[in-house]
Amino acid sequence: MEKSIKDRVIALAKTDPFLTVKELAREAGTSVPYVRTILSEAGLSLNEMRRSYARRLERTSGAGSAVEDIPVQAELTVTKVAGARLAPAVKEWAELELFQAGCLGRLGPVPCYMQLITPRELQLPADFDRLSLRELIPAADPDRIEVSGQRAEVVAAPAQLCELLNLPQGAQAAKLTSFLTDGTGPLALEIIWLSLEGLVLEWSKRSPELEVRVGS
Repeated sequence: MEKSIKDRVIALAKTDPFLTVKELAREAGTSVPYVRTILSEAGLSLNEMRRSYARRLERTSGAGSAVEDIPVQAELTVTKVAGARLAPAVKEWAELELFQAGCLGRLGPVPCYMQLITPRELQLPADFDRLSLRELIPAADPDRIEVSGQRAEVVAAPAQLCELLNLPQGAQAAKLTSFLTDGTGPLALEIIWLSLEGLVLEWSKRSPELEVRVGS
């Protein structure tokens, strides 16, 4: 027997709570107001379901364990780090001394902490307000920088990060890692830390990078 619209909406929401209300309506063949009514009558909250999904992910992946200590400051800072400690995902960097830039920023409307890790020497510019972290990479053509892969994790947020992003101590955070290349090999790791509250991640075949926003 074919499922009713109500059953389809509930099944879709439970299968993928990161779908938006608009996407649920499109997939189920109904209207946005009716999707909201169905979710309300069923006692379902997309935000709560997303948090539950994150907690399940944490238990199954071990992501709740402590993460590496990161230098967290609101203003742009550049530090040196050992490749073996902070960039194990890039084997070519294991024996190198790396440079790490980090600062408080925004991803669209979302406050976040941004990091860039690269073997190329980074310098503090005088006009950072007009730059993205990617533009700090020396001799890199921004038009040639490509995202070769991305990873999203749920991790235990370092204490300093909780303070900077106004999170409760011990809170979980989303850690989004992008692997950047310029066509000649690994160029940089770009890491973005965000609160899980109301977080929506969207991927599209039209774009190699995920879209981050807050809302249902």
